[in-house]
Amino acid sequence: MQFKLRMFVSALVLFSTMMVFAQTEHYVVVPPYSGPGSSYLNDVINGDTIAGGVRRDPNAIYVLKRDSIYLQRLIIQNNGYKLQMQASEGKGYRPIIYLYKTQATGLPPGQCINAKGDVVLKNLCITGFYEPGTYDTNPPDTSFLGGMQGALLDFASPGFSMTVDSCILSNCNGNHIRTSSVPLNIKVTNTVFANMGYLGRSNLGAGKGIDVRAGSVDTLLVQNCTFVNAQDRIIRHFASTAPIKYFKFDHNTIINSMSYHGLLSLGKTSQNVYITNNLLVDPFALGEDTDTTRQAEFTDSGEKDGSGKARMTWIISVPDTTTVFTINNNYYAISDSGKKFYADYAADGVVGEGSPLTWNLAKKVADSLNAFKKIELKLTSTPALMTTMMRWYRTPLLQGGAGKTKDTKNFDKSKYDYDRKRIEWLDGGGFDPTYPISSVAYTGATGSFPVGDLNWFPTRYKDWLLINSVKTENFATAKSFELLQNYPNPFNPTTKIAFQLEKSGITSLSVYNVLGKKVATLFNGQMEKGVHEYNFNAANLPSGIYMYQLEQGNNVQVRKMILMK
Repeated sequence: MQFKLRMFVSALVLFSTMMVFAQTEHYVVVPPYSGPGSSYLNDVINGDTIAGGVRRDPNAIYVLKRDSIYLQRLIIQNNGYKLQMQASEGKGYRPIIYLYKTQATGLPPGQCINAKGDVVLKNLCITGFYEPGTYDTNPPDTSFLGGMQGALLDFASPGFSMTVDSCILSNCNGNHIRTSSVPLNIKVTNTVFANMGYLGRSNLGAGKGIDVRAGSVDTLLVQNCTFVNAQDRIIRHFASTAPIKYFKFDHNTIINSMSYHGLLSLGKTSQNVYITNNLLVDPFALGEDTDTTRQAEFTDSGEKDGSGKARMTWIISVPDTTTVFTINNNYYAISDSGKKFYADYAADGVVGEGSPLTWNLAKKVADSLNAFKKIELKLTSTPALMTTMMRWYRTPLLQGGAGKTKDTKNFDKSKYDYDRKRIEWLDGGGFDPTYPISSVAYTGATGSFPVGDLNWFPTRYKDWLLINSVKTENFATAKSFELLQNYPNPFNPTTKIAFQLEKSGITSLSVYNVLGKKVATLFNGQMEKGVHEYNFNAANLPSGIYMYQLEQGNNVQVRKMILMK
């Protein structure tokens, strides 16, 4: 093993200059839109395909400049290559991608990305229409909303994975992330989902965060994310034909979810489900009700309410005997406007916020009575709850409402749309879902950390990362021993190293310099099979080329990474 490493190091030293040059060439800086004659984002990325459909640089990482605007007029589709887009390093607001009206239709493209390969996005803002013309007048000019399309990110081919980290996704009438074809893995971290749904172009059964439709998903990981303003479900896997094998929904904040057909609709599952350390404010805003139109998609649990219809609960899953459910340390609050809505419609069948768990899940979860703890809590600065829209929904059709149907012919966006904020407000412009440190929620999560998205408490988040520097995610069973490429690469000074183990055993993860000297031992000990991730901080190391090595028994893999300070 040491001989192999020395040979690898020798070759690396010999060609180090060439490799640095090759690696830096993979970063393609995309110029922002600067007026008529400028390139659109889709022109740059789709234009890198040359004759015969071959990519000019299949390993390109597209870098978008901070404090800049990018317009996109056509769908970006990565046919058989890995699409990577990220913000430039340094300070400044995240680059904004506006889906912009096309010349042919006058409408924005149907999606930002329609994936036919793996996708990695980091530190980007993506919104479904050109917002400046909408929000710059008082009252807002809502005519621009009319072109909003059905999704932001979609899978067009099966078997690929998507990683979204530290992004803001806002404004579509359907689903921010949708899997029209069966994905392999979806991992979303440190991301804000906002303004899910728009009744001017869709109905109340749309407006979801992540819609994995009815097919299989090996891994669906959602951690340290914030969801604000949702018409329908945060997760949708309704009437599924295949399971989500591994689902983790941890340290997320949900604000203003109407939950028309539920909150987390998990459908079929098969291995592990974790719903932990989340904060929910008005998570089931329309409340539990005997509403036939809504109940039509609460059927997966097979449970009935007192009237013999599908029982409404926040979390809905198909009962099974194989999945292990871990649901704990979740806290929720109902705002004053939410309480008033429940009170005003109590005589019309609304039974408050309803029950988080089905009866079947309550039997499977340890301490189900405390899995979701109700508290009084007010967040610092968030959009108002969409009670105007909720009241419109319950108003009879002949009186200008929806009549508790999905009929939207009476919908007036200037009167009934929810408190839709522009994307700059979400990225440091006023959005602030923090809460008092005196609240029980502040120490209510595992390890006495704050519940909800820890990004809103940066100091505590850094402490959490230190404790979770080696994270074990028992994803769908690993089928191989594999050390993955670190991300980002080059990096300064932190990067993530992921690997998967086919079996449990004594495992080591180490870092070496180009002379073969070990400069860090990241882990050395017993490790369970599955997928693992390490957050490596190289602040104390000089710039240069390094190797990181994974070893378990006779299995050894080595990869290179570049630290550029």
